[in-house]
Amino acid sequence: MGLFHRRKEISVQTIRRLPQYLRIFYNLHAYGRELVSSTYLADETHLLPIVIKKDLQAVGAPSKLRAGFKVAGTIEVIEKFLGWNNLNKAFLVGVGHLGAALLGFDGFKNHGLEIVAAFDTHPEKVASTVHGVPVYHTAQLATMIEKQNLKIAVLTLPAAAAQGVTDTLVGAGVKAIWNFAPVNLEVPEGVIVQKEDISSGLAELCAKLKSK
Repeated sequence: MGLFHRRKEISVQTIRRLPQYLRIFYNLHAYGRELVSSTYLADETHLLPIVIKKDLQAVGAPSKLRAGFKVAGTIEVIEKFLGWNNLNKAFLVGVGHLGAALLGFDGFKNHGLEIVAAFDTHPEKVASTVHGVPVYHTAQLATMIEKQNLKIAVLTLPAAAAQGVTDTLVGAGVKAIWNFAPVNLEVPEGVIVQKEDISSGLAELCAKLKSK
């Protein structure tokens, strides 16, 4: 069965937990651990052992009977499932405070993502570099996307501009959009949008704090 079909069968909740497991397995591997139990993982993640077992079994994590999961092998299958074993080229649109901060985050490459270009309309930003990434005028979007065959976009734009830019991206062949703009984007079937709603996360944090 192909990876695409396996991705569809695994729940979003499981996919969101995989990077948390991976961080723990990286640390264990660095200390030379070869096996780890679901009980240990439960203590580290505050999740139920049965949830962890189902998550890791869903991606084919190798295990040894009654001894736990194999550390190196589990790292390999999670990285392969998430696509982090291959470096995907992406670009960012909107080099404001958030956009610039994302350009400066070195950890993306460890997660299979390399931002190779950025776009903005501000005269002081165009034709400059931010954290080593060249910034082009937004008018060059379609040309650069097609020239470099870029398929992944990161949007850090104001809500009013996001849909218009998205239409341009889709027309140029972009297949995946990581959306930090505070708006729901309309895209045709076959284009993936992952929305990061900062306001919702902040609301949840404040509500939890208030309930203490």
